[in-house]
Amino acid sequence: MEEPKKPEKRRFVRVELIVPVKYRAFRNDSIFQSNFNVGRSRDISVGGLKFAVAKHNPVNTKLDMELELPDALSAYVTGKVIGGEDVMVNGIVHRFDRISFLEMDKEVQDLIMRQVFESMRRKRTK
Repeated sequence: MEEPKKPEKRRFVRVELIVPVKYRAFRNDSIFQSNFNVGRSRDISVGGLKFAVAKHNPVNTKLDMELELPDALSAYVTGKVIGGEDVMVNGIVHRFDRISFLEMDKEVQDLIMRQVFESMRRKRTK
């Protein structure tokens, strides 16, 4: 007999997607010309992401972020740090911050949703 599946606790489906992420303290400015940091996402959903950072951002820090999605698409979002963790990857400890998206355009939300579903489709067909 098959065991019952546990109910999903997450509000949004999250997939592994590695993309560059430019970020800085919130200025409400979508132009990233200088004074920004660069990290890489580990996973993403319509509600947020987890990404590698050089230095941990304190919980509740508001960030301007530019996600460089596949197909050369850039997406500006505003997020808030909700936590973080150190993860061992290939013998090296990396710091990851968890971000909850606060604001994004409907077009950006659709772009991220397409990336999530496309990633799920590719994984299913393998």
